[in-house]
Amino acid sequence: MSPSEVKNKRILISPLNWGFGHVSRCIGLIHQLRRQDNFVVVACNENQRNIFLEYFPNLAYVNHEGYPFDFRGNGKFGQELISAIVPLRERLKKEKIQTQELVEKFKIDLVIADHRYGFISAQVPSVFVTHQFALPVKWYEIAVRKVHSQLMKQFSEIWIMDYEDSRLAGKLSTTSSEINRTYIGPYSRFSLYDIPEEKTIESVLIISGPAAYGQKFLEEQLSLFNSNSVEIIASSEITIPVGHKVLSKSWKEQDIAIMSASHIVSRSGYSTIMDLEILKTPATMYPTKGQREQEYLYNLHR
Repeated sequence: MSPSEVKNKRILISPLNWGFGHVSRCIGLIHQLRRQDNFVVVACNENQRNIFLEYFPNLAYVNHEGYPFDFRGNGKFGQELISAIVPLRERLKKEKIQTQELVEKFKIDLVIADHRYGFISAQVPSVFVTHQFALPVKWYEIAVRKVHSQLMKQFSEIWIMDYEDSRLAGKLSTTSSEINRTYIGPYSRFSLYDIPEEKTIESVLIISGPAAYGQKFLEEQLSLFNSNSVEIIASSEITIPVGHKVLSKSWKEQDIAIMSASHIVSRSGYSTIMDLEILKTPATMYPTKGQREQEYLYNLHR
């Protein structure tokens, strides 16, 4: 099954709460599902809902707690995730119960989890959306990859957001496993637009990911630009120095600026790479220190 085959269904979908990349790529997926006459219920937290509302004001939304990530910006992603194992495990158990309640309440036909291991139903088919079939772990962390694989196998199917030749995610989306999976190609909110050919902005700097890391990235990048040559996109959690051009907090207004940019500067996150695949805009990307996925993708696409 692929997204294009899902029609006239009642769908429950939820994105991971690690930055807003999962929200961004779900916008493109939800747009397609709605065009195919599906009824979509989005389970998300308040910050995620505020973004979705810009694109889909008439969807059904339910409050759904995120996973307990707490990033300090010290570049030790692995240690920070390990320290959260106990609360993460408890959240997964609770989430499975909540998901089943939502399935029954909304008479759901299909559950879609964007990298949420606990967002799964035993009653109806449940799809796990990811680009990371294989996690970028070191040899001594192989147990983490095994747990990842075991959790994915609980789902009816895996939708991998990449081409079959894995040109965007490389070895992250490559698998020889017999697990039921479908390569569904890249998904981006920019697929909702007609991309303008005329570029009216010199550079756009996109600050994304956990706030502690985003603030450091902003400070590093501003030393490379003068205040008139770059416009900045960042969440309200980021402090922007006086004198720099800051774009509106509205995602749709930010979209217009990004589509109008001759050059984009950003982190090497996978959702950004999918956006660039749609935009075809020249970009300079930087990995978040200690974030192995971004480090791998940076080296793959540099």
